[in-house]
Amino acid sequence: MAKGNSFFSDIWIHIKGLHITNKKGGLYGYMGWNFLKIVALYIIIIVPLLILGKHLIDFNRLFHLLTDNFSDAFIIVTFLVSESLLGMIPPDLFLIWATKFHSPFLVFLMLGILSYMGGIASYWIGYWIAKNPKFKAYSERKLGNYILLSNKWGGAFIVIAALFPLSPFSMVVIATSLLKYPFRLYLVFGLSRIVRYAVQGLMYEGLFHLDSIFAYL
Repeated sequence: MAKGNSFFSDIWIHIKGLHITNKKGGLYGYMGWNFLKIVALYIIIIVPLLILGKHLIDFNRLFHLLTDNFSDAFIIVTFLVSESLLGMIPPDLFLIWATKFHSPFLVFLMLGILSYMGGIASYWIGYWIAKNPKFKAYSERKLGNYILLSNKWGGAFIVIAALFPLSPFSMVVIATSLLKYPFRLYLVFGLSRIVRYAVQGLMYEGLFHLDSIFAYL
């Protein structure tokens, strides 16, 4: 029990320290600005899509082409590999796929958990890279900006990458691993990835009930 209390006490002290450091370092302004950019991006994309869906394009047909031509197992494995290796495929596509199920929220949660597990794989990929000088030097050049921000903001930057679709989550986790960021802290802060999938999935669930949406346009 004492060890458990010590673990959570360490986490709380770490969070308080991060809050003070990040407030001075401009993290919250960075988060606010990027949040506004995300809102603007979705407005710019979604409104034209709704107009096109009403007048020009049968989005329901395109949606079924995406969700029906691949087996569920193939899509899940592809998602896990993508989330473990540099986030090669936009997560939005998998969230759209999940809306075809009768209980999509459970699938959103499953995707969030798989993405979290993919982050764990990314952490250990970074750990392996750090032990190989040539791969480490190459990775540090390619991930320089992520390493800089990870070093500056630590766990807070993991949360930002987990919640906001601005930086590939896997790359950020690899960058933090190269900095030897404690694995147990990643396990805590990385949980925000599950929250992102649940919230964004619900948004897509509403968006892709296109027939009901277009009826009001």
